[in-house]
Amino acid sequence: MTESLHTSKPAASAADATPPAAVAADAAPPLAPRNATEDAILEAARELLSEGAHEQVTIDTIARRAFVSRTTVYFYFENKRAVMDRLIQQAFADMDDAASPYFTGSGDPRMELALGLARFVGVVNRNGPILMLAAHLYGEDEHMPSQWEPYVNRFIAGAEARIARDQLRGLAPDDVPARVAAQALCAMVERHLTIEVIRHGRDMREAVRQLTELWFRAVYAGGTAAP
Repeated sequence: MTESLHTSKPAASAADATPPAAVAADAAPPLAPRNATEDAILEAARELLSEGAHEQVTIDTIARRAFVSRTTVYFYFENKRAVMDRLIQQAFADMDDAASPYFTGSGDPRMELALGLARFVGVVNRNGPILMLAAHLYGEDEHMPSQWEPYVNRFIAGAEARIARDQLRGLAPDDVPARVAAQALCAMVERHLTIEVIRHGRDMREAVRQLTELWFRAVYAGGTAAP
């Protein structure tokens, strides 16, 4: 899906004064539709993607499904790619919000990680066609589109911030920099979900269990949070 996206930017310096999660959140513009018409256009595009190939979705089909004119679609979005970019941005933002029990939590890492991953996997499953489109578009562009970057980076920053906090608390060893661990683990989660859940429809609960254990062992083995 987007494991390449997760490693497309160099690691942040440990001397950065501003916490990475705050930087990433500030850089991501709000995504709420401006009104019901824009919301209808986005929902129409989402439905069409779930029904067929990306190439079959056009401004005309979006307009018909949303019961608006072509002119109205163009008023809100420059072209079809702009509509798709917005759906992809929203999917990334929703994944970040879903993982918040772990990213923003300060309690038991294993419990908060399991809850965050369960919610995250649910969002991934609901947005399968959109995330597969993201992988396709990324492959065509050969770099991460700038429109997606703040949302992808916000997710990595959330993981980095939690790992760094737990390292400071002594719950996790600090021999691996939090940024490196966050990038590697986000890539692992993403690739596993792309192959096992989105493409092959494997059991989501088992995916959550496996990913929780792999993440926990990678970050917390040797720390005071380890069983």
